[in-house]
Amino acid sequence: MLKLKWSSVAAMMLAAALAISVIACGPAETIVKEVPVEKVVTETVIQTVEVPKEVVVRDEVVKEVEVEKIITQEVPVEKIVTKEIVKEVQVEVEKRVEVPMEALDPLIVGHLNAFTGSLSYFGESHANSISLAADHINRAGGIQGGSVVLVHRDTGVNPVQGVSAAEDLVNVQGAVAIVGALASGVTIPVATSVTAPNGVLQISGSSTAPGITVLEDNDFLFRTSLSDASQGVVLAELANDLGYESAGILFINNAYGEGLADQFTESFEAMGGTVMASVPHEDSQPTYVSELEKATEGDPDVLLAMSYQQAEVYLREALEGRYADTFMFVDGTKIPQSFEAIGWELLEGSHGTGPGFEANPSTQAFIDSYNETYGNEPEHPFMNETYDAMVLIGLAAAKAGSTTDSVAIRDALRDVANAPGEVVRPGVEGIKEAMRLISEGQDINYEGAAGSVDLDENGDVISGHIEVWKIEGGEIVSVRQVPVTLGQ
Repeated sequence: MLKLKWSSVAAMMLAAALAISVIACGPAETIVKEVPVEKVVTETVIQTVEVPKEVVVRDEVVKEVEVEKIITQEVPVEKIVTKEIVKEVQVEVEKRVEVPMEALDPLIVGHLNAFTGSLSYFGESHANSISLAADHINRAGGIQGGSVVLVHRDTGVNPVQGVSAAEDLVNVQGAVAIVGALASGVTIPVATSVTAPNGVLQISGSSTAPGITVLEDNDFLFRTSLSDASQGVVLAELANDLGYESAGILFINNAYGEGLADQFTESFEAMGGTVMASVPHEDSQPTYVSELEKATEGDPDVLLAMSYQQAEVYLREALEGRYADTFMFVDGTKIPQSFEAIGWELLEGSHGTGPGFEANPSTQAFIDSYNETYGNEPEHPFMNETYDAMVLIGLAAAKAGSTTDSVAIRDALRDVANAPGEVVRPGVEGIKEAMRLISEGQDINYEGAAGSVDLDENGDVISGHIEVWKIEGGEIVSVRQVPVTLGQ
């Protein structure tokens, strides 16, 4: 072994790299000649690699390196291997040290649901829908690491109970946003008494009363469901298409029932039809015979049931008392359990309307995820819209960069719901992509499980679909999806 005092590190490294390259290429006819090494250079090598970041780390390294150097010429020579010791090489490297961003606090969201009362048949499915949305957000990484925490409360479809539940969510649980309530008759007093005065964002996935559009709510009340100003028009067109010239209406005495009945009456009569009677009823009654007598006076062609689960009672009374045998339904009375109890065959051919959606990747992503999680497809109205309400709150919180400032989240809501922006969809992967784009400062446009959720200045969705359905062969069958745009 030929021992050198020092050598030029750069030259030796280059020679070694060339040698390895030659050997790696396979056998070659190489004739090696011994070449004397005469000059030794002593130097300290400082290598600086510039990588932009905040932290500089100095590593002092002492290495013993064996270098096999092969020097070749095109004359007969003998192979000589030199091994050199390279010591005291200092390498100063500016390294990128990843410092994780501090996670945000949990995003506390209240859910005003109906586990009891006349909408209780919606309760479990809507709890599932919002829980699925929260789970998707959390599995996508949360809001800058902050998890969604859901707090469910039962309104009993009662305004007083609903307001009390909302006060608990805001003042005790610390909710910075509320999804709900299911019924417009609960959503409105919650908005005027609790959320708007306290500056807390509220989004309902199922409150459809037209009066919500003009409610004085300081822009804190939104909804992902279409107004009944749209459903009432489609329902009137359906009645006209079915050849009905006269109608009687039995509706629940709240903002939902009254608003839908008024819109149907206005539209139906504009088409030449006649509403012979429009009769309200209270939420819970042992019998509805008195109301049935008024609503069917004059023998109208069809009786419209604009209620909730109470319809199961008065539909049976209507059939048994022969007050009516031809019916039309709405979203609140689209209840398979009630139709089963009454007898599907007695309602065969009856039509109705409700929230709808056009099949697309977003709706399918929700349906597939729900089925995978709960073992069945969504079957009740407004489940898609409830999922969308929760996702929008999560995306708006990410856009606002806060999980505790409800005003900032409210202000970011239209930014994530409306065009322009990169289209993002439901599901873990869709939400993860949305969060990535937001973190990069890019605009997004969430296309939801119920379709477009573009929001206007009143907090209403601008467009959507109303489904026409009918009872056929012992089940509910979709007939068509009617696209609607607000104000048209």
